[in-house]
Amino acid sequence: MPNFKRIMVALDNTYFDREVISFANYISELVSPEKVYFVHIDRDLEVPDYLNHQQREDTGVLIPKDEQLKIDIQKVVKQHFHNHTRVSIKVEIKEGTPLKELLHLSKVKHTDLIIVGHKKLSDGSGITANKLAREADCSILFVPEGQELPIKNMIVPFDFSGNSDHALKTGLTLNRKLADSEITVVHVYDVPLFSNYEINVNYEEMVKNVLNFKKSSFREYLEKQGFENAGIKVKFLANTSGRTVKYINDFILENKPGLVIIGAKGHSSWDAFLLGSVTEKLLSLNAITPILVERNYSHN
Repeated sequence: MPNFKRIMVALDNTYFDREVISFANYISELVSPEKVYFVHIDRDLEVPDYLNHQQREDTGVLIPKDEQLKIDIQKVVKQHFHNHTRVSIKVEIKEGTPLKELLHLSKVKHTDLIIVGHKKLSDGSGITANKLAREADCSILFVPEGQELPIKNMIVPFDFSGNSDHALKTGLTLNRKLADSEITVVHVYDVPLFSNYEINVNYEEMVKNVLNFKKSSFREYLEKQGFENAGIKVKFLANTSGRTVKYINDFILENKPGLVIIGAKGHSSWDAFLLGSVTEKLLSLNAITPILVERNYSHN
């Protein structure tokens, strides 16, 4: 299984927390983590007394904001995270800039996976998908609003790199735990864009030759990895406009997978630059599909 032993679930104390927690519960049943942290980061925990109406019933003493937040979130976690009897869970309330504190806390806790909501419209929390994907040291699962469970199928963008190989192997491992699920690889291959005066070629024949080469390469990859009978479907898409991410996203929107897994390198400034070319664009275009950005530390 993916090595998600320590999971951090980012919550914003809104209606959306219920969906994020339910998805975290589903994923935890698949990957069996040892520890799950439910984290809410508030920009300011100081509340003037005249605005604090939360009182303890037994003493009438005003309840500090962080304690009340913890009580509220614990209730929601108990309602929607049913795997708590087999997993050690902890609710953390922190103060500060949400993105900065989440990244810091994920390092302190040696987090393997961050699960965070991916809203269609930003609520000003300061945690944007692109920033988190660019700066986090671990894998990240972005959960959209209104996502249905269980996961029935997965899509893995594949470019023959070590990172996409890692993402596909993660998908195959998860797929073995799912009932009636399938996994599809999508490969967008570039076709040279020639002007009429530059070269005289049969364009359709050239595209066909490139496609055949890609199909042959993928068959060799499957044989080398021993995946010939893994039930992997594959879709090849010719990139005739130079817009790789658009082809990937259009395929995702058309097929409506329960999860997209995209590979990324272990974190560094150069890796963050490379990450932006595909993953960040996909996160910007698609806020309706669960996307797992799976970091690969063996190909840095």
